[in-house]
Amino acid sequence: MSELAALLPPGLFDAVEAAAGVAVTAVRPRGGGGASREGAELTLVWPDGRTADAYMNYDVHRAGAGDDAAFLREAAILRALSGPFAGSGVQTARFIASIPDLRALVAEKVSGESNFQMLKGDPVRRDAVAADFMTQLAALHRVDPNGVEGVPAPPSVRGEILIRIAAIRESNEASNNPVVRLAADWLEANIPPEPTRMVVVHGDAGPANFLFDGDKVTALLDWELVHIGDPMADMAMIALRMLFQPFVPLPQVFAAYEAAGGVKVDVARVRYWRLLFQAGFASRSRLDDPTAPPPPNLGMNMVYSMVHRRVLAEALAEASGVTLSPVAMPDAPEGPHARSFAIALDDIRDMIVPRIADQQAAVKAKGLARLVKWWRDIERFGPGFAAVEIAELSAALGKPFATLTQARAALGAAVVAGAIDQPTAIRLCHAGVARDSALMADAMGGLAKARFAPLE
Repeated sequence: MSELAALLPPGLFDAVEAAAGVAVTAVRPRGGGGASREGAELTLVWPDGRTADAYMNYDVHRAGAGDDAAFLREAAILRALSGPFAGSGVQTARFIASIPDLRALVAEKVSGESNFQMLKGDPVRRDAVAADFMTQLAALHRVDPNGVEGVPAPPSVRGEILIRIAAIRESNEASNNPVVRLAADWLEANIPPEPTRMVVVHGDAGPANFLFDGDKVTALLDWELVHIGDPMADMAMIALRMLFQPFVPLPQVFAAYEAAGGVKVDVARVRYWRLLFQAGFASRSRLDDPTAPPPPNLGMNMVYSMVHRRVLAEALAEASGVTLSPVAMPDAPEGPHARSFAIALDDIRDMIVPRIADQQAAVKAKGLARLVKWWRDIERFGPGFAAVEIAELSAALGKPFATLTQARAALGAAVVAGAIDQPTAIRLCHAGVARDSALMADAMGGLAKARFAPLE
């Protein structure tokens, strides 16, 4: 194996050269802030001497969002937007090659910045970039969905929603997370009517999933959730992505979309899709599944999973009209290993990360620091939080429990059996998730306070 090939998972280097018909002369592994996929910058040389810088994202362990069919749809939309729909007004990276067996997608590298937060001090440019992004999203929604080969349209949006709810229930079957079960029940009972028309939905639209240069968007990124469906699904995903990345206020987002020729925004539908997506993300937490592949970035995967669970509990309470009560969180002195945790965190921050030249390794080291913070706070606060929740669940379910695991399992069983009223179940679920989130608060940083932004 060559030194360059060793920088990628086994077989990927050769597969790229074969699929693209190129020689790969440089590989620069990249680690993003997200939890879904890994990446690498490549230099490609064609037999005729033409060269190009490319970016490849890959998910060889299948740890990210979607499935193999979703990967094929992503490749299909990039082919379409690089070919027959190149004049649609939607800026994308030019498609080069795909390797379905390894879920690897190679596209020409595009200049631009993805960190929308850097525009915080320049409101004029910030608003211009946001408006251009919504203009491109409106242009995508005008693309003829019947002309995009490889991205089939569902018979109906209702049917698509029912499939998504069934997938949520299936993903949740092993863990029987009661808040996910309650959300699925609410979603199934409140499916909205069909939209006026179906469009090509980006599926993961929003801040950090586009590049910009100056005041223009240079490329829409991360098409792994593309599908044909309700345009309001993209509005909802923007709202959901704002949990993790700042953007402009949502009423401004919606107004820019409509001004660019997008359909009129239906806030009620956006709210429904937002909860549906949130339940889907919350149901896919697989950190405790020994058969699941390791995520590319464990620290961020853990953080995102926690945010999705907590916000789902809050959003479900809002949708159901349930008023949430304050959650008891007893304080505790530092744990017996507090100094060891502190030394480890100092070493990662001051010694390890500054000396790592490999950007991908540095990202993983920062993710490990999040884990150390979590372990430290589990030692300190975990026993007290568990005692309070065991008492709450014992009182609500009318029987004593020896452990938190037993108590939570009993709550899940009661929800499945319909043996507990929905408002009480939602409040108990929220209390448990809120404590889990508090244990992870320092590891989460600013995301510990992430909440849905107002839709109106």
